[in-house]
Amino acid sequence: MGLKLHPDAEKFRAYMVFNRAPSTVYNYSRNVSRFLVWVDKPLDEIEPHDVTDWYKSLEEDGLAPRSIWRFGWALRAFFDTMGMKELELRTPIMAYEVPDPLWLDKSQTMGVIAGVPVLCVGYALALRVGEVRFLSRRRFDQDTGQIEVKRLKHKGRRNTYILELEPWCLEILNKHLAETEGPRHGDAMFKMSVSTIQSRFNDRAAALGLDPKYSFHCLRHSKVTHLALRELEENGVVDELSLSKFAGHLRVETTRMYVHLAARHLAFKA
Repeated sequence: MGLKLHPDAEKFRAYMVFNRAPSTVYNYSRNVSRFLVWVDKPLDEIEPHDVTDWYKSLEEDGLAPRSIWRFGWALRAFFDTMGMKELELRTPIMAYEVPDPLWLDKSQTMGVIAGVPVLCVGYALALRVGEVRFLSRRRFDQDTGQIEVKRLKHKGRRNTYILELEPWCLEILNKHLAETEGPRHGDAMFKMSVSTIQSRFNDRAAALGLDPKYSFHCLRHSKVTHLALRELEENGVVDELSLSKFAGHLRVETTRMYVHLAARHLAFKA
């Protein structure tokens, strides 16, 4: 990993490798190591006030509330792993209001993806950019549009889903496959790096004059929000469990954030 950790944080990291995503392993172990170096006590001598004193020191150093909020969740996971249940329960999480996801309306979205296969599929399946590289030609049915999707952030849990492309996207993808047949492309649906995929999005966004704050990931936010909007408009209610399964959310509370966003959007339009 290229990062020297406190010995107890290293034990925590080694445990997480088996049930957490790589990004979580890296960030949680780094954050916990930072706390352990700061507190400079044996584990059995750490008290709740040590945690809150550390939060105060982070605030004084100018750390943003969102970062301190993340540190809190890392510490809770650490204390749980080390069998320090009471300290886990007594570790406060700094109040932090999660900002609304960045999303584009349907017209803007269609303008950005503009028939570009990788952008169309990314939007249609609400993919994270890292999930695009797992798409397989062998795991795709060109007739039905069914395709296997492997969701990130699910390490240690079921992470493979069969989704179905809508007809408009199925047509674009089938054309892409017909134009890129041959051994040079192998089994990858899109033989391109994450940075290349992001560049494709950036080029389209810049052509439309969109704010640079938007990234490929906003296509995922947009798709989930669009689905919530459609269900609210057609049925007056959203099937949160089905939407959560489609998006690959581990917690329905995450999905509910998009439902609330869609409801506010409709209320504003009215």
